[in-house]
Amino acid sequence: MCLICQVWASDFILGCQQMTVAGAVSHWYFRGPNANPSPVLYSIGKLLKYHLGSVAKGSFLITLFKVPRLILTYLHAKMSARAEKGSDCAKCGLKCCICCFYCFEKFIRYLNHNAYTIITIERCHFCKAAAKAFSTIVNNALQVATINSVGDFILFLGKCIVTAVTGIVGLLLLKRNSDLHFFAVPTLVICIFSFFIAHCILSLYEVPDRNSALIYDRYQLLN
Repeated sequence: MCLICQVWASDFILGCQQMTVAGAVSHWYFRGPNANPSPVLYSIGKLLKYHLGSVAKGSFLITLFKVPRLILTYLHAKMSARAEKGSDCAKCGLKCCICCFYCFEKFIRYLNHNAYTIITIERCHFCKAAAKAFSTIVNNALQVATINSVGDFILFLGKCIVTAVTGIVGLLLLKRNSDLHFFAVPTLVICIFSFFIAHCILSLYEVPDRNSALIYDRYQLLN
């Protein structure tokens, strides 16, 4: 029960973040010059007032697939660590189950991501929003795949540039210290931390990037 609550809470917090960003972007896109001067605060207010139930439902669906996957992964690790190896057929079946739960989890997570955007635009309930999001993605599969691929590449390139620049600057600063004669490990640590920080910051742009095609399609449909 503790594991279920922990997984559900973490996905609920992540879902609130996604809906807040999606709500701010869609509000700015649809309202234009009439948009609220603080779209993020406006989106947070709408989330707290209307959409917490939808986020709870979406995060619970992810939990339904994530918790069994974690349990099966733990059982597989314990089975592999035993001195007496189990049946190869059982191991294969366990791996297949883990893979299936992982795929379902990723699908639900991606669908939630887009359903939250529909909710912020049309103010509908979660199930209806998920159906509309799925229909839009299927009907515009090529466009969505292209935008996601290009966006992911640009974000990854940005992370690499930030990491490289930070690593170079860190190396130059380390060379000023005459007591240091080995720079590889400190520079590597600097690069790892800079990539992690860049990932956390640039991931905020992932929500509007992935939802741009969806927002544009709903805008054309509603107008």
